[in-house]
Amino acid sequence: MSKEQFNRFKRVVLKTALFIIAGILYAVIIKVLGRGIPCVFREITGLRCPGCGITHSIMCFLAFDIQGAIQSNALSVAIILFIIWTFVYTSYKYVKTGIYRLSAGGNIPEISFLVSLILWGIIRNLIGI
Repeated sequence: MSKEQFNRFKRVVLKTALFIIAGILYAVIIKVLGRGIPCVFREITGLRCPGCGITHSIMCFLAFDIQGAIQSNALSVAIILFIIWTFVYTSYKYVKTGIYRLSAGGNIPEISFLVSLILWGIIRNLIGI
């Protein structure tokens, strides 16, 4: 590993640590107040966006309540895994090359996932879940 790659690796670790700390603080705030940040899409339209329930789902996962997590948002597992995969992939690419964007030609997983999210958003509002 070159010196520049090591410096990029340190930046990734630092930013990851800050993100985790922010997540822990947000989880504590939710536990104390009993309420998280409301969904702007739902507040405006009255409809549930594809991500509605993710915060509650993550809190359920942290409490090892898998059934509650899936009830909060049936796609929460897929969404969380996709976010982790994207983070790991882009971090690895950034450390190796200095480029932290996804490539323009290799976006089939991302596009497929976004189409799935849009379909999920439509379906969950049509059937009321």
